Amino acid sequence: MRHTIKMLGLVFVLALSACGRGDRDDFGLFVGTWRATAGTVTTSCPGYGTFTEALTGNATWNTGVGSDLVSMTALTTCPLMADVTNATASGVPGQVCTQPDGTGGTSTVTFTGYTFVLSPDGHTATENSSGQITIIAEGASVICSFNETGSYQKISN
Repeated sequence: MRHTIKMLGLVFVLALSACGRGDRDDFGLFVGTWRATAGTVTTSCPGYGTFTEALTGNATWNTGVGSDLVSMTALTTCPLMADVTNATASGVPGQVCTQPDGTGGTSTVTFTGYTFVLSPDGHTATENSSGQITIIAEGASVICSFNETGSYQKISN
């Protein structure tokens, strides 16, 4: 009987130690400000051609409420929610962000894919994203696609 109680106690302790605590600690590796060091954003709009720009700016990661993490990225001013598996933060499916375009119109960004992958050293990362941008200006709407790939370096916690 005593052996059974000890085994139940061991199983209980092991079960508690597996309840997310280890994963939660890994979120801290993402948290902080990351500076884009290289990369491009390519946007293709029917009738307007394809445009490629250098990726610039910072991505800032914080712990999330409705997701593991939330980021303000160089891609959009809207928060981007992501969940973490191992060293990869993946965008939560179905995120849509509408923002002013600075010229009196609006743009709506819909992510179809997003990942932010930490390197083993935890000080650099790669980002990949894709999706659509719907631009509405002066009563006209244009649906464009985008693809982005970039490299980041952590500059603060």
